[in-house]
Amino acid sequence: MKIKTCLRNRLLVQLAMGAIVLTVIALGGRSVVQAMDKGEMHVDITITDLGYSVKGHTMPNQLTSITIRNNGTIPHGITSPAFTKGIIKKEGDGVEVRDSQGKGYKAYHLEPGKVMTLHFSHLSNPEQETAQVPFWCDIHTHMKGEFLVVETKGEY
Repeated sequence: MKIKTCLRNRLLVQLAMGAIVLTVIALGGRSVVQAMDKGEMHVDITITDLGYSVKGHTMPNQLTSITIRNNGTIPHGITSPAFTKGIIKKEGDGVEVRDSQGKGYKAYHLEPGKVMTLHFSHLSNPEQETAQVPFWCDIHTHMKGEFLVVETKGEY
């Protein structure tokens, strides 16, 4: 029974990924397809004037892309300790804001209606199976959110 459930789940995941890839291809989303081909995990963050909405998670030691959309009516920012290890690549409309000494970045800002994708690698923490990664708007400090880095272990 356990083996049948595992095989069924594998098949469902493969079918779902195939449907996503076909949808993305139909929409012309090359960068998302390339990320999926490389095995990247994906997190979607939508910003409104009231806060953040997060969908998705990542796993330790995986390349991760975070797509951030500003659906608000004013500019918003995003910063996180997870970004301090360095963003591998930024795509889209976001503007990197550096600290006053020019060392590293402080945040990324997005105008209303704009989208950007950040690609980064999050290192695992051997002491935690699941880590909550906080982020916040450096412009509006009351706006906070988090996404999960989930360590999965088990047998098939």
